[in-house]
Amino acid sequence: MDTHYHDCILLHVDADGFFASVEQALNPALRGRPVVTGAERGIIAAASYEAKRLGIGRGMQLHEARKLSSDLVILPSDYEAYSLYSQRLFSILRRFTPLVEEYSIDEAFADLSGCSAILGRPLESVAEQLRAMVRNELGLTVSVGISLTKTLAKLCSKFRKPDGQTIVRREHVSTLLARTPVEKVWGIGPASAEKLTRLGIKSALDFTGMSEQEVRKHLHKPGVQTWYELRGRRVLPVDLEAKRSYDSMMKGHTFSPPSDDKPFIYSEAVRNLTLAFAKMRRHGHLAKELGLCLRCKDYTAQVMSGELPLATAHDAEALPCLHALFESLFVPGCLYRSTMVWVGALIAERGRQTDLFEDVPERELLGQLDHAVDRLHRRYGHASLVPATLLDGARKPVHSRDALPVRQALMVKGETLRRLAIPRLQLSNPI
Repeated sequence: MDTHYHDCILLHVDADGFFASVEQALNPALRGRPVVTGAERGIIAAASYEAKRLGIGRGMQLHEARKLSSDLVILPSDYEAYSLYSQRLFSILRRFTPLVEEYSIDEAFADLSGCSAILGRPLESVAEQLRAMVRNELGLTVSVGISLTKTLAKLCSKFRKPDGQTIVRREHVSTLLARTPVEKVWGIGPASAEKLTRLGIKSALDFTGMSEQEVRKHLHKPGVQTWYELRGRRVLPVDLEAKRSYDSMMKGHTFSPPSDDKPFIYSEAVRNLTLAFAKMRRHGHLAKELGLCLRCKDYTAQVMSGELPLATAHDAEALPCLHALFESLFVPGCLYRSTMVWVGALIAERGRQTDLFEDVPERELLGQLDHAVDRLHRRYGHASLVPATLLDGARKPVHSRDALPVRQALMVKGETLRRLAIPRLQLSNPI
């Protein structure tokens, strides 16, 4: 236990309206205006707090959002920029402690154990300094929560959003729980909340008043872990390792206008496969199963999966299977709006055993090819070298949703998608 902070050492930082806030940071002229991202999908992916105050939120159709605000700024998503801002946010947090869990692209947990002597300031000042650093260096606001456990810290960070901080020590935990509806507790989903409500449990404090046996009976082990965490007993560790093990991966893309052009739709499926397999190779995985989903204009879906001949991460070995799935699913004359490819039954590349009948020399050549392609993609971007099938992507008519993020349209010499060559990320005190 920290001699100064005692057991109040779990910090949670949550960026406010992250995607939209990054767009406002990149273009200060957008500050104070309602901003949403997701122009490429026709559905809002993220909304600024100015937009949220107008009733505009994630998942809303863009045409519905326009009715609520004539001043609405609609932007295509720039996920590369969001990823880079996320990395910088976490690097700022690591100035306070090396024990950081990157929970998602816009939030993280941190363990302040043993840091009181080094930081030399009260927890309130730690939270204030963290928020100030993020504001000054990135132009973003974050909400910070500090308490005894990860679950309590996450409740605290939500308590005063946006741009707020809440520190709850052991003697004040019951007050926080009494003011928190049980359905707002991290780890309690809609089905569990409904079950608890039927039992007369309305607040988080009511939940902690249940016996462990009751909780285990109704919510099983995850519910018991949440119950312990809310009672101030730390059972969820801060995971310092980036996620490296996956059971499945998927890549999808929505295009406009909907199309019945078979070569174009197949090229979209192939593009998703190349993205999924590139991610697999980055994480050292091989796939045994491949699936394809073709989604129609009316949102109905045609889905099929198959087993790959060999566990693989080579595009060339999976393409025949993808082609067979596509030929089985595609319906001439049907208008499609998106494709999605997923890979399943993943295993670690290091743990794979060689098949008795496989062509080892050929597979080694495919591995060298993939390695060369991945190197080019890392240096010049993913679309720098693609299968010839993807040339059929040019068959799609130009649509307003095809607009690139502003940053990509304005890139200067020496700037790549993986680097923001702008003052805000280069200076400690940007103007």
